[in-house]
Amino acid sequence: MGVQKLLLPIGGEPLIRRSVRHVCAAGFDDVLVVLGSEHEAALAALDGLLVRHAINLQFASGMGSSFRTAVEHLTDSDAAMFALADQPFVTTNEYRTVLETYRQHAPPIVSVRYGEVMAPPHLFEREFFPELAQLQHGARSVLHRHSERSMVLHFPPDLLVDVDTPDDYELAKSRLSSGL
Repeated sequence: MGVQKLLLPIGGEPLIRRSVRHVCAAGFDDVLVVLGSEHEAALAALDGLLVRHAINLQFASGMGSSFRTAVEHLTDSDAAMFALADQPFVTTNEYRTVLETYRQHAPPIVSVRYGEVMAPPHLFEREFFPELAQLQHGARSVLHRHSERSMVLHFPPDLLVDVDTPDDYELAKSRLSSGL
């Protein structure tokens, strides 16, 4: 992107604030935000939201380092939902659905599919934290290895938009401004 994408404005607020605000509104007992690049500015963008934060100094090594940082700070958690801050169309409704599915059915893992694509958010019970802390990339390998212990939620494919490139960002802005 050439810039810290999570600080880009979308829908009138920085992308990170939009995502974290939706997670906070979903009813979780605790929200931990793992910050990496430009963490001071990202933390400032979250001002006023009831969150804890952890700094991932190894952010350049990939998503696995964010899992490790999160797990290190989830010492009192029985389970945790892992979400990405660059998915502007995943909202409070979807995060709440993940949480309520876990509360009502107590599966060890709640995973999400958007059409044929498995993507965050995913919720894992504590027993999976050590495995998550060993990841180099995303959690797909853990999800596949424990698929028989997962409850899969199906979300609309059009919610799966990651802001990874300038074109993704322009598309997301356009969709939000047009109400799609």
